[in-house]
This record gives sequence, C-alpha cells and structure tokens, in this order.
Amino acid sequence: MKIAIVGAGIHGSSTAWALARRGHRVTVFEQFPLGHDLGSSHGTSRIVRRAYPDAFYTEIMQEGYPLWRDLEKDSGENLLYECGLLTFGDADNANIQSVIRSLEALQVDHQMLDRKGVGPVFPDLLLQKNEVGVFTPEAGWVHADLAINATLKLAQSKGAEVRHERVTDLEELKKSFDAVVLCQGAWATQFVPLPVRVTLQTFGYIVGEHYGPVWIEEGPHSLYGFPSEPWGGGLKTGVHYKDVPFDPDDPSREPVPAAIDLITDFAWRRFGHDWPRVKFAKGCLYTNTANEDFLMGKLDEQVLFVSACSGHGFKFGPWIGKTMADLVEGVRKPEEFGRFWLEGT
Repeated sequence: MKIAIVGAGIHGSSTAWALARRGHRVTVFEQFPLGHDLGSSHGTSRIVRRAYPDAFYTEIMQEGYPLWRDLEKDSGENLLYECGLLTFGDADNANIQSVIRSLEALQVDHQMLDRKGVGPVFPDLLLQKNEVGVFTPEAGWVHADLAINATLKLAQSKGAEVRHERVTDLEELKKSFDAVVLCQGAWATQFVPLPVRVTLQTFGYIVGEHYGPVWIEEGPHSLYGFPSEPWGGGLKTGVHYKDVPFDPDDPSREPVPAAIDLITDFAWRRFGHDWPRVKFAKGCLYTNTANEDFLMGKLDEQVLFVSACSGHGFKFGPWIGKTMADLVEGVRKPEEFGRFWLEGT
C-alpha cells in the first residue's frame, strides 16, 4: 500500500517504521524541521514505565514496554536508560493505591518502601512520616530526540520518505495515497473535530546533581522528574497544568512562572535545597482529553487518526506505531480498542 503519515513526532515516526518494515511505501509529512521544539515529542528525556494507576494502561505496557528495547536493538543507539521509577506520596492517596493494585493484579515486579526504606533506592529524597514510595525497576527514561531520529532512520532504511511540508488539503492528499494516518499531536484538530484541549506545560533544570530513579510525586500538580543526565545540565523537573488552553500555532513556548515556583519549592521540600535555582526552563505542549485517555479512529474509509498525548503518550510511541500499522492492514479490529475508539467523527 501507498501510505501517508502526517506528523513526525514519536507516534508518526513509529507508525512510519512499523509500516515501512512491512513493505509498504510510506511518506511522512512534517510541517517543521526535524528536531524542532514546538510540539510534544522533543527534548532529551521522557519517562517510560510499566506502572500506572490505571491497570488498563499497565496491561498495554506489558506489550509496549519491551518495544523500546526492540527499537534500541534495531537502531544500535543508546536510547533507554532503565533506572527504575519511584511513585511517592501519602500512603492513602488514591493513585498510589491504584498503582499497587494494578501491579499486583498483573504481577509486575515492584517494591513498597516507607521513608526509611526509600534510602537505598533514592538516597536524596525526603519523605514524610505518612508517605510511601512504590518502586518499579522496569522503568526509566528515553532520549526523546534520539528515539525519533532513530525511528525515522529505520523507516527510511526501508524506503520511507520524509517531506518537510504542512498538509493543508486532506482531500487532495488522499488522491495520491491508499491510506492516510494522522499523527498530529497538538495539531490533532486540524482535520478531525476531536474533544481535546492543548495546554502549555513547563519543565526546568534545577542546579545540582541527583542520581536515582525517575520519579512522580502524587499530589495536586503531579510533579515528575529525572536523575541528572549523563551529559550534565542539572535535575529536570516538570509540572502538570491542565486548565490553561494554548494555541499550538503560537510560536511562544515561554515557561509559566508559577510552575517554576513549584519546581523550586519541590527542590526545597524533597531534596533539602536551601536556595534552589532553575537555570533553564521551557514550555512544551500536551493534548488532553477530559479523562486523559488516548483517542484513535477512522475519519473515513481511507483516513485513520490517533491522538495519544495527555502527558503520557510518548511512553507508548512504539506500541502506537505497531497498533496503527495493524489497523491500516486490518490485522486488528477497532472493537479491540473500544476505550479509545471514535467512529464516524
């Protein structure tokens, strides 16, 4: 088949690789230069993990997580840094309890740690008396930019073409291809009226070095972060904001000052920094549904779409690519994805 992919983020590039390796003629359309920082897939690091508060996603990652290792092997690149994940917060927190239940139900390797037991896993972290941590070793972070570049190179090695142009007329594009897959990230509503909201999120690098797992703090702002990267740069920490809409065509990606305050407060509360300083901060885009689920479906018999963001979509990149390829080929049926699937949009 002759297939067009619109968007070259982690989902578009993964779909291109999955289809190209199966022998299809693939063309990827990307509106910005590769390596741009205007969307959701850019940067040096994205968390990957098996563990979720929602067992549905944990179950998907039983298939999806090993695909990162496959990508690393196929590309010959160092992409995955498997340092584990520590999710921590109040022992009675609903998400903490849900994570534990899903891990136990699916028999995923994990440890429950109190404030004393967390030391060997994350020596610098300060927990309160009523808090616990859930540590899963099969987790860590992926070098985002390298992962996208590696995936596109693999697709190109099988004949895929990448065109740097913005698709403005979907009907015209359909005339030249047997199928079209829309993987547009924050631009997902350009051709499909999806119930999503694009928001600007902030991450920043705190001055200093800390080593251990990636982490997620269960609380009102769901702060998350990474150990110091091998090439230095400080300690990357991010904040989830869900209530401020943002136009993706606005070129500004200025960080939100209130988010930087939360990052410095986190460094004081959790690492004991007396005068924490953020030396670099940046905004990136999330595309959120109301319940933070992914969306996929058919616009018509020729066009498929996927919107798998909501702050956790990158982790599923190879799985999304494989799944969209299966749907294009008819190997898997829409009813398998009833929770995500939109028909007749």
